[in-house]
Amino acid sequence: MKDRYLKIDDVLVIIKISRATLYRLAKKEKLLKPIKVGGSSFWSQNNLDYYFDGLKQKNLSA
Repeated sequence: MKDRYLKIDDVLVIIKISRATLYRLAKKEKLLKPIKVGGSSFWSQNNLDYYFDGLKQKNLSA
């Protein structure tokens, strides 16, 4: 599957959290770390999907 790379504003539209919260999560969760290119940060759509699929599975098994 081809991956898309999203800018922070696109990520925040998808998951509805603040910038500060996204960066806090990125410090804790390896899958949510951005890719740095020059002075910009980009997030992998595949990594975001994988992370949230994992959260769904945890909630379903709890």
